[in-house]
Amino acid sequence: MQGLDLALDLIEEKLVTLNRTPIIGLGSGRTASRVLKELGKRLNNKNIRPIGVPTSAQIKLEVLDYYLISEPNFSFLDVVIDGADQISSYNGYIIKGGGGALVKERIIWELSKERHVFVSQDKVVEKLVYPLPVEFIPFSYFLVKERLSRLGLKPSLRVDSRGYPFITENGNYIFDASYSENTDLKNAYEEIIKIPGVLDAGLFIYDINLHVI
Repeated sequence: MQGLDLALDLIEEKLVTLNRTPIIGLGSGRTASRVLKELGKRLNNKNIRPIGVPTSAQIKLEVLDYYLISEPNFSFLDVVIDGADQISSYNGYIIKGGGGALVKERIIWELSKERHVFVSQDKVVEKLVYPLPVEFIPFSYFLVKERLSRLGLKPSLRVDSRGYPFITENGNYIFDASYSENTDLKNAYEEIIKIPGVLDAGLFIYDINLHVI
């Protein structure tokens, strides 16, 4: 926990010195939830109730006691606290979307001045192998599947515990696309987002502050 405490010390110090209400992007997932709760407690103890922009109903409910929940009605966010499914130590590429919130996570990452990503050691690998999530509108199912296959990917429709298609909070489906070790993921991503019906894919290439906890 020492690594987490040190990271939170730095983030807390920066937010306290803003001399206004901090605006924080709330990433989704268990790790993000744990970090956001701790950060919220620290700020609340200093009589600061930060504005939080959630990326999922799950994170909204879990941190409701510590943040003033808001839609992203801002031109910027001070910081994003998030997790990741996998990060490459070789090129810094990040796979996100395992929880299905990749579109909203992309939006808060784009809005944020700083991005702090918290992961366990096992999620840091040299070469990415985690399937690439691709969110798309259901009407485009066959088109997206065919185009992903044409790119050399192997799309598998994400399903829930009952075997039905997993539905994102945006009302869409997700393909989890596997790839070979020789796949140029950056190039693949650029082609994927051109496919009609695709909202986004879970390859994130950003400058981040990485915290392994």
